[in-house]
Amino acid sequence: MQSNATSLLARLQHGRTCTARIVARPIRLHSRGKVISTKAEPSSKLAVQSDTANKLIEMGAWKVTGGRKKAGVVRAIEPRRVNITSEGLCDDVLKYIAPSIERHRGCDLVDLNPGAGVWSRKLHDHLQPRKHVMMDLDAELYRPFLSDLLAKDNVELIPKSGLLWKDLLEMIDMHLSKQHKVSPEAMPVRNDTLLVTANLSTFPKRAFLGFDSLSSMVLYQFMSSIRTSTLFQRYGLVRMLIWVNDEDKRRLLPRSLNRRKKSAFEAELSCDWIHEVAGLATEVQDRNSLRDEWINIESACQTLQRMKAAGLEMPPGRETSAYLRLQSEPELLGQKLAGVQPPTITRPFKLELENLEQDSTGSAESMKRIRALQRREKTESKDALLYLDILQEQENITKLASSKRRPTAKFQKANLAWNARIDNLGKNPRNEFKGIRDSYHLFRQSPPALLWDRRAYEPLSARAEDFYPNAPTALLDIQPKSMHPLFLQHGPNTSRSGDMSEVMLRFWFHHTLLPIQKAMEGLWGGFGDLFDECPSVRDVSRGGSPMTGHGAVTVRAMNEEQWVEILQAWMNWPFRPSYTQMLGRLVEDMEVDADDEDTKSGAMGVSF
Repeated sequence: MQSNATSLLARLQHGRTCTARIVARPIRLHSRGKVISTKAEPSSKLAVQSDTANKLIEMGAWKVTGGRKKAGVVRAIEPRRVNITSEGLCDDVLKYIAPSIERHRGCDLVDLNPGAGVWSRKLHDHLQPRKHVMMDLDAELYRPFLSDLLAKDNVELIPKSGLLWKDLLEMIDMHLSKQHKVSPEAMPVRNDTLLVTANLSTFPKRAFLGFDSLSSMVLYQFMSSIRTSTLFQRYGLVRMLIWVNDEDKRRLLPRSLNRRKKSAFEAELSCDWIHEVAGLATEVQDRNSLRDEWINIESACQTLQRMKAAGLEMPPGRETSAYLRLQSEPELLGQKLAGVQPPTITRPFKLELENLEQDSTGSAESMKRIRALQRREKTESKDALLYLDILQEQENITKLASSKRRPTAKFQKANLAWNARIDNLGKNPRNEFKGIRDSYHLFRQSPPALLWDRRAYEPLSARAEDFYPNAPTALLDIQPKSMHPLFLQHGPNTSRSGDMSEVMLRFWFHHTLLPIQKAMEGLWGGFGDLFDECPSVRDVSRGGSPMTGHGAVTVRAMNEEQWVEILQAWMNWPFRPSYTQMLGRLVEDMEVDADDEDTKSGAMGVSF
């Protein structure tokens, strides 16, 4: 007889319970299975719930369009900025992450775009920094908000943009006298005496130098500085607390396989963690980047267990739906869910079906649509059982090889039979299964490959009214780590292995579906022969797979350790091309991936 937990899981799997549909309900409008993207009008973004927001309205700090400049009135130079206006949100954030930021008490605090200063003031009061340097191009506009801070001897406001490298580098050189540069020969270590915070959120977003916004470009540059030990990272591994447009967090902190682009992978290489401290509370943010809902639930369970071990609780009113659900369903904690239950993918048609079934009219047209959607749901449930069977068979075959240095005849036979089974699937089912399989592969590694699945806590739910204008905004906590030495070699007079890695990854993430050995051969003729020099790609305990064909590890399912071995093999290869040859071969004619911001122009920063 099934336990209550197993019974609940079975009901959730079919998506036919109220809980199941709430678990994975998209936040966009749906019509007959199609997602209709909605854009909020500016007038709908002006709800006010704080004195700070009221003052911002009175002074005209945020404007979408221009207008006549009133005499004697200071006008915003950056009129699209989103300001943090909720003291409650800031209090909740600082209480939530207090254990981890105590090590920065008394540090030097660099504060870019403080704006109305609600966050800046709260952070200052909590950390009591020895020096607090604020940079804001709209310093005169926001000075009245910052008067209490500026009255302190250790606080200064520089009326320049912290997002223009000329001004930022000048500030770093002139105002951080207590900081000391790390020698290029030394391995960087954490520097807790310096903390950087910045507000990059704007509404509406505007394309800038080939990026979809200035904030996405600056965020990319901040991440690049970790690898090159530039900007603040010249002083060691400096932690950053960055407010960004909510959608920009996915670039560095994807929650699914399809969103794991080059920038996200490089974040895994360069950071101990990237935590979403607070953000828009949604279960499904992109219908094209979905994964098995059981992975999401198990990931949330593991996070809740880490929170309990650390004594962390979410403040009332800031809980995510996943957190609340698991509080009421503790039987899910500690269970292996993904790979045990049939995979469940959230589809827009499920919400449409639920809405139609609740429609009291019962028209002939709606009944016809209901029957069509029910057939689709039944087919999907049948496919899910098939995918689970194939996935479990692959795990069993892998176990045949995991305890042997050389594959046995039994393993070879099972491997061939499994590949033949995949070959017999139709194109669409085969592609769907591979997506499920690769997502599962990333999650089941120890630790999971995605930074999201390693999170220490669930993000706090930020409300629209916490900001002015009411644009979705998220706070990212970025802690750089000491990277493998190969990734730190940049520029002339070095091996340029770090430069090579960036160029190779640009090729790599345009061929994410290839098995790693084929991708190596495609990178440069003959390089695929060095596949055996990358043993982790076949080692199950290190996130590899001993299987071949459809069972081999693909580029999109590769982890950090495997990339280190591939890059080391490349640098040891006597026939590898020069860096300039690589650029000519792989960059000059390469079609830019529209979703990978770091391949676009302007990535070296703004210097005017």
